[in-house]
Amino acid sequence: MAERIVSPGVFTQERDQTFLAQGVAQIGAAFVGPTTKGPAFIPTSVDGIDGFVTTFGEPDGTSYMSYAVKNYLQEAGSATIVRVLGLAGYTTTAATIFATGSLGTKLFAVLHPTVSGSSLTNISLLGTTASFGLVISSSNSLHTSASNLSAIEGNNSFIGTYFGTTAESDSSYPAYVYAIFPDALAQAGDTVSLSATTASLALNTQYDNATTPWIRSQPIAGASTDLFKVHTLSDGTAANKEIKISITGISPSLDPDSNYGSFSLLVRDFTDTDTSTNVLESYDNLNLDPDSPNYIARRIGNAVPTYNSATGETYYEGDYPNTSKYIRVEMSDSVIPENAVPYGFAALTSVFSTTSGQVTSGSYVTSRWLSGSTYGYNANAIDTRAYYGYDFSKTTNLSLLAPTVGGLTVGSEFNLSSSLASNEIGGSPLSLTNRDQVAYRRFTVPLQSGFDGLNPARYIALGGSITSTNTQGFDLSNATASGSKEYKRALNTLSNPDSVDLNLLVIPGVLYSQHSYIAQSAIDLCEQRGDCFYLLDLATLDATISTVTGLAETLDTNYAAAYYPWIRIVDTNTNKYTWAPPSVVLPEVYAYSDNVGAEWFAPAGLNRGGIPGAVGVKTRLNQAQRDELYESKVNPIAQFPGQGICVWGQKTLQRRASALDRVNVRRLLITVKKFIASSARYLVFEQNTEATRNRFLNIVNPYLAGIQQRSGLTSFRVVMDETNNTPDIIDRNILAGAIYLQPTRTAEFIKLDFNILPTGATFDTI
Repeated sequence: MAERIVSPGVFTQERDQTFLAQGVAQIGAAFVGPTTKGPAFIPTSVDGIDGFVTTFGEPDGTSYMSYAVKNYLQEAGSATIVRVLGLAGYTTTAATIFATGSLGTKLFAVLHPTVSGSSLTNISLLGTTASFGLVISSSNSLHTSASNLSAIEGNNSFIGTYFGTTAESDSSYPAYVYAIFPDALAQAGDTVSLSATTASLALNTQYDNATTPWIRSQPIAGASTDLFKVHTLSDGTAANKEIKISITGISPSLDPDSNYGSFSLLVRDFTDTDTSTNVLESYDNLNLDPDSPNYIARRIGNAVPTYNSATGETYYEGDYPNTSKYIRVEMSDSVIPENAVPYGFAALTSVFSTTSGQVTSGSYVTSRWLSGSTYGYNANAIDTRAYYGYDFSKTTNLSLLAPTVGGLTVGSEFNLSSSLASNEIGGSPLSLTNRDQVAYRRFTVPLQSGFDGLNPARYIALGGSITSTNTQGFDLSNATASGSKEYKRALNTLSNPDSVDLNLLVIPGVLYSQHSYIAQSAIDLCEQRGDCFYLLDLATLDATISTVTGLAETLDTNYAAAYYPWIRIVDTNTNKYTWAPPSVVLPEVYAYSDNVGAEWFAPAGLNRGGIPGAVGVKTRLNQAQRDELYESKVNPIAQFPGQGICVWGQKTLQRRASALDRVNVRRLLITVKKFIASSARYLVFEQNTEATRNRFLNIVNPYLAGIQQRSGLTSFRVVMDETNNTPDIIDRNILAGAIYLQPTRTAEFIKLDFNILPTGATFDTI
């Protein structure tokens, strides 16, 4: 309706043409590489150092990834992490020791080669009793003859103590104890004798998350029913011993209109105890009713990460998004009776492929009676803090949580209905309907099957040991190498700018001289996306200036920059000095420069290019060396007396001289393009009219003016009118615009003339 004006006066009105959504959310760097834990091959955003450590763990000295991320998050708010794990697994020849007695044969120990790629060729026992000697050899000529070993846990000469239980225990030995089951001696019966042999160990599958066995119901009509499993969101071997799950408060239905009972689920720290629990998350009043708001899958989430090999993207499939930081739920396909509640769990899976009669079984806590003054209680008292279920105090049980081979089960299932002594609950059987017994209806279940997809004995090459076939334990020597496939998959998850937003790409430990396929793939990714910049490491620790300049001359891109030399930092894992490639410390420099300036300021010089974590450089460059590097597009890292270590260059790897051969200009363009593209997205499907064009101009012009005021642009012009939106263009459903930018140049070369004047000269005549 038109406005009606009758009497004279001044009339004003407002027309808001700025309702177009402006800008983009905070964008951070993306880091690709191995971490100690966390989801694999899923771009995961973390906020701050605490958020990163919670999800991906502390640095453990086996990769540069965590150091680079933590350095960056000193100055930045968030980052995107893509963890790399193994896709192929491994096979090897291991050694086994069996215990045979009156009750049969049980697996006692599995020994694994300490060197990846080798196999155990011989094992023989000197004696067959619990006190024995052992001779063991491997294909890489390592040989050990040990005497006076013991199969009894706790003895000083216990075999697990002697050889160690990790591949890093002592690489001078041909083997380490991969898994050991002290309970096998008792399970085998009387008059036990030991025997040993070599056998194939096949874990030739890709990485996996950890999962509980099926949580099962109370017996209904004489049988238990599978209800659900709990999976970790974190992948890898470490996930097996990160958390455990407790089910408590198991109660039948108190609602006359429903048969569904309720229960609580606790996510507990793996290392806690029943007397000192550390509950990370708790979910109370859960049930198995799909129509209830407290349905376990609805409350916790059941979304499964799914990789699309055609597009390289990872997406989640499931009915309910994951709300937990640690777990997701998998519901059984079985028909679940309405009155079913969690009451136990199925048997675990074996960690070694052998006959079912030889698999050592785990043990369960089936009684809470105290046999003495344990925990300060009187003898013959009930420990009200204890949980039934898996016994986490037994070495045998902990070994059963190693990566599994699948197929074989270990022992029998656990169920509350068959485990409790009636005198423990007042002389009457455990009953679901007895409200006084709710404290007894609780149990704890472990998780297993988490696997890195990598040989734990692989050599982890860092620093000067990096080769084409080994950087941080990955083979990146060519396009078909196992590590190259794994890193390429990680990069593929970042390929779609509509799915993952980033402005900086960092792959610490990947060197162009040794791992050109992955480094070039990263460059291609940045160029194809057009909205991110790659911090490239050119060469090895001891590479000469001529080597790195030669490598740089083969590259031509303004979406990457290279730096020299390597930096010495403090390894917070060992509190020792270590050498790191420039990409470990450069992200922090970029983030600091953005904080105190902006993306269009050069991340270099004494004001914005300082490297606070650096304690030394591999090569202390002089002016001539810095000139040689800079002429070849390599940015020097300089150390000046009393002024610290800083970046002393900001060239991209572009050959042709132009504005885009500087880092600050390329990053200016990335920033501007991200903003304008994000803003223009709101104009898609709008009417192609002057009003729509003005909406665009009313956003972009003030934004570019703001950059100009902050020294990013000398001048600019935005054209979106009838000159470039002709009738022909409009008829093609195109809205055309042209943006002209004059980036501000940096003062990289300061020339000062010092003039010496004779006596009597006056300055006003100069």
